[in-house]
Amino acid sequence: MEQEQTSGGPPDLLVVEDNTLHARLVLTMLSEAWGDEAPVRHVKRLESALEAIDESPPDCVLLDLVLPDADGLEAVDSLLVNAPHVPIVVLSAHKDDHLALRAVRRGAQDYLVKGTVTADALARSVQLAIQRHHSESRSGDGETGPVPVAAPAPEAEGPPDTAIGPTAVAILDAEGAVMFAEEDAADMLGLPLAEVIGVPLVAMCHPADMDRWRSAIEKEDEDLEEIILRFVHPSGAELRVGITLEPLSNGQSPRAAFLAMLQPHSDEGTASSGAYAVVSGWGDE
Repeated sequence: MEQEQTSGGPPDLLVVEDNTLHARLVLTMLSEAWGDEAPVRHVKRLESALEAIDESPPDCVLLDLVLPDADGLEAVDSLLVNAPHVPIVVLSAHKDDHLALRAVRRGAQDYLVKGTVTADALARSVQLAIQRHHSESRSGDGETGPVPVAAPAPEAEGPPDTAIGPTAVAILDAEGAVMFAEEDAADMLGLPLAEVIGVPLVAMCHPADMDRWRSAIEKEDEDLEEIILRFVHPSGAELRVGITLEPLSNGQSPRAAFLAMLQPHSDEGTASSGAYAVVSGWGDE
């Protein structure tokens, strides 16, 4: 099934992968998702990727972490410093939750494991990466253009700082029902993922907060304004969750769905924790 970009056509993609078989797998999946007309470039080295971006910036980079001239997160760091205007989706040969979290915290939009992701899932990840990066750029400086970033700071020893950023991302339909979500989103509510998918958030929040939530869903403008809703954990404890909505278009309706960023809050309204988590499950109508 071919995916369709919200801008009217397939995205311009740059695949950075030196393994011939892995590159062929990725290129085949992209062809299945968007057809042979999709503008996809392939390079084998980080240096070549930077040259390709300088010549013509792609909509998204699909990046392997093991390259002849860069290893691990070196490639992510280099792209973030030299091409902060281009979103990155990491494609790794290994499932490593710690590495995935580090990559996303540094600035990558998603982390996928080659051989386990489908063509549709890869296309959805790319679409989300572009949407999120556009949203971050706009909220960062008030414009839709790129936002310059400084070189990533060296990581401190010990456990990562989790006091900043959203804790989970979900995709909601136009009525506010959960279409896709990460395990982290369900865990935050104390529910199995299967009991969250398909359920409207309004049905899970405190009755007194229902009108506030409906107003947020029906809001006409696109301001990324956080609202705080109360939920009840199965243990009986009250949970306060900040939710920021970003409308998603399917080419026909500008508000066909929502990208929802969820963050736990303390009773005083300040964030109590946070590690950026990514969902790879948004499908067009």
